[in-house]
Amino acid sequence: MEKIIDIIQSIANEKGLDIKDVQETVGLALTKTAKKVYGQEYEYGTEIDKDTKTIKLYQKVLVVDENDERLAIDDEKYIPITQAKEVDPDVEIGDELTYELPLDNLGRTAAATLHKELEFHIQRLLENQIFEKYKNMVGKSVFGTVTRIDNDENTYVEFEEVRAVLPRKNRIKGEKFKVGNVLKGVIRKVFIDKTNGIYVELSRTSP
Repeated sequence: MEKIIDIIQSIANEKGLDIKDVQETVGLALTKTAKKVYGQEYEYGTEIDKDTKTIKLYQKVLVVDENDERLAIDDEKYIPITQAKEVDPDVEIGDELTYELPLDNLGRTAAATLHKELEFHIQRLLENQIFEKYKNMVGKSVFGTVTRIDNDENTYVEFEEVRAVLPRKNRIKGEKFKVGNVLKGVIRKVFIDKTNGIYVELSRTSP
């Protein structure tokens, strides 16, 4: 994963996101991919090398006593204290050691998984940013263009980067709209739907 910092900067600029948020998102996507490839039971972390502009993936192992029975169950998750001190003389039981996992070992399947994870988490990041923006606009008026009217006469409106819905019950009695009409409505409700993303409800009967 060469020049990850450049990729992060590009995503941040393109999507209008904070670079630190994108860095955290890339790290989260990579650790989730590692869990799918190496095992959900292991703990992973990431670190960005600013000099080489690359990202490193590492696995965490817990330092335990020589006679700890967990060593016999999973020696990839735990390391005996004597062996750990060969790596770090100051380490103590209960501490964590880390060792790097080469990203080249992830393979093509993992690369595809990482791409999907990254897309998913970037989308969630965008939704959260938009949610915070419009949550603070509840009660304020906006203008939007009608894009669709469904069979229940709910009116769908686009404004800025979101699509909102004006339910029939929130319309002024007797009024009707056509696709292409510009209307004014008050933002009544904003929330994130797990299936459809950002949901903004408008009203024309609210003050």
